[in-house]
Amino acid sequence: MPGDPLTTAATVVAYQAVTLTELHGLLDQVEFDLEDVLARERHVSYCLDSVESEFDTVRAQLRALGITVPTPGPAAPAVFAPSSPRYAVPVVPVEGDFDRLVRLAEARLDLLGIDLTRDPLPQVVPHGQIANSLRLYAAEHGDVSWDETDWTVVLLAGTIATLLDIVLVRIPQDATFLGKKYTGSPLTKWLQDGDRAKKIHGHYLKRFEKLAKVPYDAPTTASTGGLVAGMRPATHRLQSLGHDPGVGFLAGIADLMRGTGTYIDKAGQLIQVQTGADPVGLITALITQVRHLLSDVYTPAGLQPPFFSLLQLGQINSPFALGPSGVKVPWTDVARHMYTNGYDLRHFFTMGITPGVVSATIRGYWLLKSYATGGTAEQRKLEHAKLTSMLLLGHAIATSGTLLKTGLVFGLNPAALNYNQILAMAPATIAWFKEAVARDHRINAALAREWEVLGQGLR
Repeated sequence: MPGDPLTTAATVVAYQAVTLTELHGLLDQVEFDLEDVLARERHVSYCLDSVESEFDTVRAQLRALGITVPTPGPAAPAVFAPSSPRYAVPVVPVEGDFDRLVRLAEARLDLLGIDLTRDPLPQVVPHGQIANSLRLYAAEHGDVSWDETDWTVVLLAGTIATLLDIVLVRIPQDATFLGKKYTGSPLTKWLQDGDRAKKIHGHYLKRFEKLAKVPYDAPTTASTGGLVAGMRPATHRLQSLGHDPGVGFLAGIADLMRGTGTYIDKAGQLIQVQTGADPVGLITALITQVRHLLSDVYTPAGLQPPFFSLLQLGQINSPFALGPSGVKVPWTDVARHMYTNGYDLRHFFTMGITPGVVSATIRGYWLLKSYATGGTAEQRKLEHAKLTSMLLLGHAIATSGTLLKTGLVFGLNPAALNYNQILAMAPATIAWFKEAVARDHRINAALAREWEVLGQGLR
């Protein structure tokens, strides 16, 4: 806007760029003219030397014949009539009146047809200079611009991940939802197969059951003295924070060290129950926690996905209806419905295919492109902000895909949500934000150094 210090500064800088460009062109013209004059002078000097040599020969012959030859006198100085300046030198103001400089710049740019409503610098700076500046900028700070191939790879990664989410991940088990039958994930079926799970549990994990008794394993409401409503064997692990593979390493270890059990009841309230278990130390609690989770992971009910228990807190409304009435139910009921229909840690591994494809595709392409163009480790470090932005967009596409899959393909069945992909958005966003801030800091530090150098040069 008019009067904005940045706008006036940009106008002056654009004017100075025009002036420098004109001076550069003028110097090129003067250099060309000087070279032409010097060439002419050398030619004339050569011709004069030839004529002088011939005159000397004629004088010698005339002297041999006895003819007196007069000695030439000094030449009269040449007089040149004054003429207008040959070169139009642009005005270069040196006074310190910035307002006058701004007015002069605006008038000059208006005369040249420069549109001040747009960025004036690209209009006045030669294209070659801009390209060279961009090359220098990329060499120092890394090139984070996207080309068509980058966009294609990111869109392709998100699309392939979405297709795999629909075809392979699907829902945990074959189920009927709101009167319609849906086929479950073939991979999750294989992971949750009863005979296979029994063999794995019996051979490798069952021995941890006796070694890992915990105070937060009450199976029913009665086992908690009636304090935790809605507790039953099919949902007790979901309601126990200690069984959560994410939260459990805080809440579960704390329960072991205090001899308590921490639960979420059917109403979404957080309840801590005192038990008769003896408290243990931190190391013992950590080892017991790991053993207990391993002993439960391949049982029929399995373990909930990491941090999934937290969905039960409070009575927050969800966009899902679990019955033909169409009434939206709280997330507490949605989480219980999903878990009791096979939405456990094994299905969480299946859901990991989607974010894994996004990450592997984009990271692999980024590394291959860097190796193919001779990129160094230092250059990849400078351009890491580009990788994080590509990953963020790829995960955003896949997350949008799982939402569309849930709504359009599986009739708003919450078990169709790819929880792993939704969780992947958090680290992708944090990584992008962290790299963007670090890159801005490096660029601002470099600009500060350049301003300091310019300031020292003006002193």
